[in-house]
Amino acid sequence: MKKINHDKIAGENGKNRMKEKIIKILIEELDYSEHVADVTADDLLKLHPQLQPPFQSWLENRKITNVEILGFSVEQLVKQRGYTFPSALISMDWLLTDSETAKIELSEEIRR
Repeated sequence: MKKINHDKIAGENGKNRMKEKIIKILIEELDYSEHVADVTADDLLKLHPQLQPPFQSWLENRKITNVEILGFSVEQLVKQRGYTFPSALISMDWLLTDSETAKIELSEEIRR
């Protein structure tokens, strides 16, 4: 008989509830489509640990915390480029995980 890992199930249920909460906020408050909200929620749930505190603060009270990484900032992406806070955080995550590609792509966006 196979053992049931209740901790794993509880963790997955918690993650699913968190994803549902994120999707609801993205759709209702930021006008994301269902598909984009679903993909964005997955990305937000995988953010680098350094970005978790600003994300959690935003998730709980919509507080926007500026984060600066490699010459780019959340504030710059939101104010100058019209990113939503979640998309700016995902860009910051990209800078942390694939800095060379992200710097090139984000720098080109500035010139457009």
